Amino acid sequence: MSNPLVLSNDDGIRPAGNPDQCFYCKQKVGTPHKDGCVILNRKVKVKYSYEIEIEVPHGWSKDDIEFHRNESSWCADSSLRELSEISNNETIGCLCNVFECEVLEIPEAKPYRYDDEGNIVD
Repeated sequence: MSNPLVLSNDDGIRPAGNPDQCFYCKQKVGTPHKDGCVILNRKVKVKYSYEIEIEVPHGWSKDDIEFHRNESSWCADSSLRELSEISNNETIGCLCNVFECEVLEIPEAKPYRYDDEGNIVD
């Protein structure tokens, strides 16, 4: 599996580096980026978890709360509002205090990069 080529307008060509090579993997324009270069991407599956306090009706049981959030008409997009309120709370500071990322799957995939227009180059 070959890596995408370093292009003359490559994201890896940085002002602090040489104009004819990737700043990160040091490969010259026209040659493939090295394995592990941070310019190369792939899709992975992750699970984000947040432990937060929410308000619910006093009489609700664990089953009531989980039903409401997982199986009723409540929209999970509403959780973004709750997270936004927490991240704007000066006492908590930011979501790093309640957040965890777990990698679920790293599939074998050909590396790719983006061009200037946001198109995938492989």
